[in-house]
Amino acid sequence: MKCMVTGAAGFIGSALVNTLAEKGYVVKAVTHSSKPKHRIKNVEYVKGDITDIDSLKPLVKDVEVVFHCAAHVKDYGPKKPFYDINVGGTKNLVEVCKNGDVKRFIFLSHIRYESNKRYGLYSKTKKIAENVLLDEYKNNKLPIVIIRPGNVYGPGSTIWVLRNIESIKKNRITLVNHGNGIFLHTYIDNLIDALLLAMEKPEAVGKDINVTDGDYTVTYGKYFNDLAELIGEKPITKNLSKTSAMIIAKIMIFLNKVLKIKPWVTPTAVNILTNEQKISIEKAKEILGYRPKIDYEQGMKNIQEWLKKESYI
Repeated sequence: MKCMVTGAAGFIGSALVNTLAEKGYVVKAVTHSSKPKHRIKNVEYVKGDITDIDSLKPLVKDVEVVFHCAAHVKDYGPKKPFYDINVGGTKNLVEVCKNGDVKRFIFLSHIRYESNKRYGLYSKTKKIAENVLLDEYKNNKLPIVIIRPGNVYGPGSTIWVLRNIESIKKNRITLVNHGNGIFLHTYIDNLIDALLLAMEKPEAVGKDINVTDGDYTVTYGKYFNDLAELIGEKPITKNLSKTSAMIIAKIMIFLNKVLKIKPWVTPTAVNILTNEQKISIEKAKEILGYRPKIDYEQGMKNIQEWLKKESYI
């Protein structure tokens, strides 16, 4: 079976490419501006731009499974790249898959943390893309599956490991509401298991499925302090209320728009860090047969080993 992975140079995309190759699938790894850190033997690496529909047409030839992982992942910024990539890019990819041999189109979305009244641009455009795919399934029977992971972490993670470690070392981490928000951790290997099951299970077609490690006991305070302990730093004691953090975040976004100052906190980040949702993974268990194999304790041990191996600590 031939699989295509967009966003193949990213943390999730590269891990997926590696696993697919190990399992003997024929893999076409699509990258854009970023280069993969490690090229895997027998994987076909190709350049592609999902905002250019003509460039996509030759890429889907003979492809049976598409894993669409490419996205504009930021919690602030101008509207255009969010809509061009997350919405327009998905529409383009759907269009070129309609007349091909695609038997499964698996879309990597995400669990939304904002209120229903106001989504950030990333969440908003991901939701629009989900609706596009669901409409294609209902109207044209495109065999789509939507996977919504929580916070994907593990060895190699920039967003949830390396970036936080850098901030901890520079004493730039501040807890919000004493770090009591629920960290919906999703270990990278567990997510990859879910993506492979989405490819294999016919019952998954037409479904949107949430995927986390199924653990609601880990808070952001615990996670950040566990990272601090891994690298030999002192516990994090700085704290802001959600109200204060949100006011600062909105000021930072204003300054970014006016003076191009990079915000150190955003409204989206505040909503994430104060999350109170307990996302059920029963649907993933029932439809996919998903069972998270790596728990939080083992995940942190694996991160520690990787940090040592890569000389970060």
